[in-house]
Amino acid sequence: MKSKIKIFIVLAFSTFFTFINCTDELELTNPNSPTPESFWQTEEHAEGGLTAVYAPLPTIPMFGRILVGIHLIHRSDIANPFPQSNVNDAGALQVRPENPRVSEIYQEWYKMVARANQVISRVPAIDMDATRKQEILGEAHFLRGFAYFYIVNLWGTSPLSLEEAVSLEELFLPNSTIEQTYAAIINDFTIAQASLPQDGRPPKGEVGRATWGAATAFLGRSYLYTGDFSKAAIELKKVKDSGIYDLNANYNDNFIEEISNTPESIFEIQYDGNETGGWGGAGGNVYRAQAWEADVAPRNYSSQQSMSVNQWVLDLFLSEQTTEGTEDPRAKATLLWNYPGAMIYQDAFEETMLGDDLNRVWVRKYLNFRKENALTPGSWQGATNNWKIFRYSDLLLMYAEAENEVNGGSQNAIDALNEVRDRVSMPNASGLNQSQLRQAIRDERVKELAIEGNRFFDLNRWGIAAERFGQNPDFRSNSQGVFVEGRDEYLPIPAQDVQSNSNLNQNPGY
Repeated sequence: MKSKIKIFIVLAFSTFFTFINCTDELELTNPNSPTPESFWQTEEHAEGGLTAVYAPLPTIPMFGRILVGIHLIHRSDIANPFPQSNVNDAGALQVRPENPRVSEIYQEWYKMVARANQVISRVPAIDMDATRKQEILGEAHFLRGFAYFYIVNLWGTSPLSLEEAVSLEELFLPNSTIEQTYAAIINDFTIAQASLPQDGRPPKGEVGRATWGAATAFLGRSYLYTGDFSKAAIELKKVKDSGIYDLNANYNDNFIEEISNTPESIFEIQYDGNETGGWGGAGGNVYRAQAWEADVAPRNYSSQQSMSVNQWVLDLFLSEQTTEGTEDPRAKATLLWNYPGAMIYQDAFEETMLGDDLNRVWVRKYLNFRKENALTPGSWQGATNNWKIFRYSDLLLMYAEAENEVNGGSQNAIDALNEVRDRVSMPNASGLNQSQLRQAIRDERVKELAIEGNRFFDLNRWGIAAERFGQNPDFRSNSQGVFVEGRDEYLPIPAQDVQSNSNLNQNPGY
């Protein structure tokens, strides 16, 4: 049995600065406080430093709640958030640079960057097993590329730090361009791809670590996002042809607590359900379970205002039937609405949801209906569904997209699309030209990946975010938010960072 990478104790490796008030006669230092020079000496130090890079990932500000629930899911055209100050503001298109939920995730991503920079800078000089050293450096490059992938898609232009900061001046970096950031991302994933076990094994045998498959998949995704479809197709095909990954026979097995780290999972966040943690980022005693369920569960079953789902998503699911003449099974695995026998947690939907709520569409995917609502039992840390960052079905659809852009309407693209559809017995696509296949792939991404945090990134990279919201003001009917083109494609950079760094400019419109 493979063990999971454990991230409980987080060492303070972000960036070490020592402020010493000294005269010619007296210089004070703390012999008990580690410095980069005293710490990075052994293989154990290298492993501890790498663990600190992973540490922010499952925390409440990141994939434990804030990033997933209110910045990835709420902001897309799938979600229709209800107004809630400082929580749903980003999804309601009312977010400001002072919003604490924005600064929380910004800080965690840059903690990862700073820690990865130290690993990349310090580990090469450590006398240790050469193979493990290469893997550690590969993992660090993957994690830095992973962090910047999200940074560039959340904020667009933001500081690009690729060296360990050793002075205050090196902290005050200007905005980078999107092109510069993607160049760094692609370089990191390329190094990771070459440094990690080529047979796809996780380093040290611990699931949750970066792998060759994850690095290659993210490299392909990065090329796709930058419009380099030829290189995207090449890298994504490497993963497709590797034989390492496969689709689960049951679609819903991807989202339940009882099943994790299946052959369909390329990279996922690990949760163990500890019940003694506290709110916060990558400190010592923090939750290692997901808390975002409350941000997507029907609002009467959550302490949060939450969200409903826009009607077009259900309509898309119901627009075609399986080869047996039945409803797409992904519909009820993803959404909840007033259909015969519908249950909402432990209650009958039609008896519990009254008024307008009876006719609204809600989230079903990832919710733990064994409970009475989104917060019981166990309060915030009660659920241990691993968050799937990258599934093989996503890779197949991205490969189909890249291949279609290179060789319009090619059979390879159609075959990859149909592999995803075959799993749920949907009719095979055939006879589509490039434009028709492009739309078919985009529609399939909604049906396969809705409520998994990819949709808003898709809208942005396709250049249609403003069009979708502008033509459909009802997408924000719950909050009356209005999408402003040139502003709402990205989040604001936190106000305190702009105010403290004269070289950093705020994103347009904020």
